[in-house]
Amino acid sequence: MTRVLDFEAARGDGDSWQRADPRNAVIQRLRYDQFGIALDDAEDAHVVTLRHEGRGYVGECDCKGYTFHRGPCAHLATLRKAEFIGANMADGQPVVIPDEIDKFDHDIEQALADGGERL
Repeated sequence: MTRVLDFEAARGDGDSWQRADPRNAVIQRLRYDQFGIALDDAEDAHVVTLRHEGRGYVGECDCKGYTFHRGPCAHLATLRKAEFIGANMADGQPVVIPDEIDKFDHDIEQALADGGERL
């Protein structure tokens, strides 16, 4: 379930924020607002959804840390930190957390790729 995320409050939380290390994580974009993230200390990757919405962030992760805690998990914090420091994804592209409006551009391009005509 997607929810509003408060990264400022998470900075004082400790565990998830400290575990989040974008320099040692593998980050891959899956779709416009969805990323696969594998932390250095984990065996498996998790699917993270994160975007700017209004003046804040909205997102979710499929890990237990997100499911059973109120704040952002280490995967979400890694993605936020990665954008802040200008880290790159596995393909060399910079990590950019999209705005909500970017979804519409993505949907239009997908429709064109599927044979739709630009009006």
